[in-house]
Amino acid sequence: MKTKHVFIVVLMLLFMSVPTQLNAQSNFGIDSSSESFKIPSETISMRTYEISLDDEFHYDNSASPKSITQYEAHENALAFALHMVAFGGGFGFTDAETLWCLHAAYFYRLGMLGNKAFYGSLGIGYDYTNAEFLTVGLLDITLKALLFSVLSKRFKQARAFYGLFGKYAFGTNKFTDGFKNDITRLSFGIVVGLHILLSPLWSIMVQTNALTYQEQTIKSNGSEIKDNQTFGLINKANLLLFSLVFTIPDSRKK
Repeated sequence: MKTKHVFIVVLMLLFMSVPTQLNAQSNFGIDSSSESFKIPSETISMRTYEISLDDEFHYDNSASPKSITQYEAHENALAFALHMVAFGGGFGFTDAETLWCLHAAYFYRLGMLGNKAFYGSLGIGYDYTNAEFLTVGLLDITLKALLFSVLSKRFKQARAFYGLFGKYAFGTNKFTDGFKNDITRLSFGIVVGLHILLSPLWSIMVQTNALTYQEQTIKSNGSEIKDNQTFGLINKANLLLFSLVFTIPDSRKK
């Protein structure tokens, strides 16, 4: 009798263990219809898991600035506009003459030098001189190479700039008696100025030539008269120029 009872208990234990084994086979991907053992996709090795995490959260240090100087240069590259156009006027006075001009210019940022920006500029203008017995009207084309730098870290809206310029001008002078001469001028020199930002799109610019060397040719009745002059600071040849500057939005940032 005892043996029969033991046998019944063993059968009951085996019967209860079958669902448990089937569930275990289902959880671990054992195909009951086949003798093959399938490794589920969720079960991966620690090595594979580490590589997957590295690929997903990898941070590229090469794209980040390597120093404070490079970081500031990166920030200034965004602050210094890539394209600018300026238009305005200028004036100058002497004891005998009054000189005024209208001008327009295009500025293109050529590159960054540390915390400074290097610009090239192409401009056109009209210069007019009015004296007691003479008037002079000239059209000019000007090229400039300028270096802009922020005056203060706390007031980054103000930039100083300086550089070199070359200008070619042509036109006529006219005397009160109606006599005219053809004039050509070739000038080189040093320009200095101040650039103040008013908004992301608008700013103002004030500049003058600190030093100018000028070669002038006057043609009259088939003859030519040439003279060379050097001017310093603000006078009849070195105008004080005022410009309203518009920043052209950079399409590459969109």
